[in-house]
This record gives sequence, structure tokens and C-alpha cells, in this order.
Amino acid sequence: MQTGIEKSKMKCVICISAKGKRSCKIREGSPVCSGCCAKIRNSDCSGCSHYVDAEKYGIDKMKKSNFKDFTTLIDPEVDKAVDNALRFAEKGNLAKGEALLIGLMEKYPKVYKVQYGMGTLHAMKGNYAESVFFLNKCLETFPYFVAAWFNKAVAHKNLLDLGNTITSFRKVIEFGDRGDHLVITAEKLLLDMETSISRDYGMSLDLYLKSMDEFGKAFSLMQNKEYEKAITGFQNVLVINKNHPQSYGNIGLCYSFLGKREEALTTFDKALEIDPNYQPALTNRAILLSLPDGEKMPDSHIKTVDFYKKTGEEEQ
Repeated sequence: MQTGIEKSKMKCVICISAKGKRSCKIREGSPVCSGCCAKIRNSDCSGCSHYVDAEKYGIDKMKKSNFKDFTTLIDPEVDKAVDNALRFAEKGNLAKGEALLIGLMEKYPKVYKVQYGMGTLHAMKGNYAESVFFLNKCLETFPYFVAAWFNKAVAHKNLLDLGNTITSFRKVIEFGDRGDHLVITAEKLLLDMETSISRDYGMSLDLYLKSMDEFGKAFSLMQNKEYEKAITGFQNVLVINKNHPQSYGNIGLCYSFLGKREEALTTFDKALEIDPNYQPALTNRAILLSLPDGEKMPDSHIKTVDFYKKTGEEEQ
């Protein structure tokens, strides 16, 4: 008869929130969750099936891709040095870990594991934008590194960048072994996001990603002061997602820059019908009303604000 806490109810000893479904070799058999397993994984994990499978699967993928200089990217001694630096960081000595990794970056800038180490360390520090930067560098060199894709997805999730979160988790599933815990975790998280997006927006993940891609293109046109083209782009977003206040707000802004006052006010009002608290539309509408009739809103100092991302960060 089992005594104590049932295994299915045991919490991860690292994050103390997720279920500890995996027995960790370097934590003396203590339960850890799949996310923390990926973060602390290092050369001391040799012998653990998850460490071996993840490394071997990625390397085999890279070899099959006929990458000519793959052997120059692998250095067991450098791998050990990266793992040593991350151990310092994990134990709370972030400065020591960072100093060691900076030294490794200077000597081995092309070794993917060094870039991975820097990305992981920045994630530990809560510097998720910097984490994404280094993980991208790692994946440019070794695009089949499943753990890097997983950590990149988590960093994007913390940055409230849903599009790149979805894309990165899909890469985990694409490149990972079907039995790997990172793949299983990525599949579960994607299912949770799909349920949430379907509930909130009434669309699939693919349609949501398409709308975000269209929005990004339109936003770039607006930044380049191609306002007529930008308006068409934002209207394309609204075909996919009719309840998108940001697109209505940006259409209103484009009309304001073109001196089309009535059209601008109409679209600002559309944005506020969807979300009465959408501050950019409230602010820009008030600015437009303060101008003499027929005068264009000046576009020399456009301030870019991701209102919902900022609100989400404040809530976190």
C-alpha cells in the first residue's frame, strides 16, 4: 500500500505549481514537471532517457538534413561548461553563471549550446526578450533543437506573444519524438490555447495566426506612412476577425493622418463599440476632435503602444 502523497498529486519540486510527473535523476528522484525538466537538463542527466532521447533525436535530424558543418557545432567540453554555468544560475548565482556564459560566447560564438545557455539564463532572470534573441541564434545554427523551441515558446508566452508561442510549440511537435515529454506538454498547451481562442474569438488557431500575420503586414505599411494600403490591410484582418478593436483603431488613425475626419471618427467609434476601454482609440479620437475641422493629424511622432500586451503585463 502506498503511503504519503499520491504520485499523481505530487507537485514539481522546482516550480511548486505544475504536477511532478517525472522522476529527476539530478534531484535524487524528486518529482519535476516537463517544463522544469527541460530548463535544468544538463550533462549530469546522462543515463536519463529524456536527456538521451532529446539530444540524439535532434542530432539525428540535423545529420539527415545534410548540414555540412554540423561537426563544428558539437563540442562535449563546451557542452559541459554551459551546463556548469547553468548550474550556478539554477542555484541562485546568476551573476556567476552569466559571467561564465559570456566567456564562452566570446570563445565559441557558433556553438549552438552556448547560445542555448544564454537564452536559458535570460529566461531564468525573467528577461524574456533577450531569451528569445539567443534562442533564435541557437536555432539558426541547430534548427532541430527541441528544447530550444520549447523554451522559446515559453518565453514568447511570458511576453504575451501568442502567435510566436503557437508557432514555437508547433515546432516542438514537428521536430520532437512523439514520446518525448516536451512534445506531450506542447500538445496539451496548444489544445488549451485552441480552446481559449475558439471561445474568445470564434476561430481556429490557423485563422488566428493568419489574422495576426495580416495585422503585422498592415501595421508595417502604416509605419511606412502608406496609409491607403494600410487601411486595406487592416480591413483584411477584419474579414477574418470582425471583433478586432486594434484594426479599427489603426484604420481610424490612418484616416486621421489622411485628413478624413468623419471616416476616422466612425472607425474609432467601431473600436470602442467592441471595447469601450480601448485607450488608444479614446486618446486618438480626443486628439482628432481637438484639431480644427479638415486639419490632418500630425504623423511625425507616432508612438507605438501594444495596449492589450501592456494591460496583460500589468495584470501579471
